[in-house]
Amino acid sequence: MPAATPVASAPPGAGPLSPQALSAPVVQQVKQLSLGAGITLIGLGLGFLALRMRRSD
Repeated sequence: MPAATPVASAPPGAGPLSPQALSAPVVQQVKQLSLGAGITLIGLGLGFLALRMRRSD
């Protein structure tokens, strides 16, 4: 059987999703958004559990 030859591809970082350095304000905004979303989801989960426990009696 003939050996398989690797196919030439584009160099890493040439695609549309290539990694890029972000500026500090953008990173800070993303962290704040993630924190706020997490706190909101925890609050909704606790509220849901409280309602379910109240109705089970």
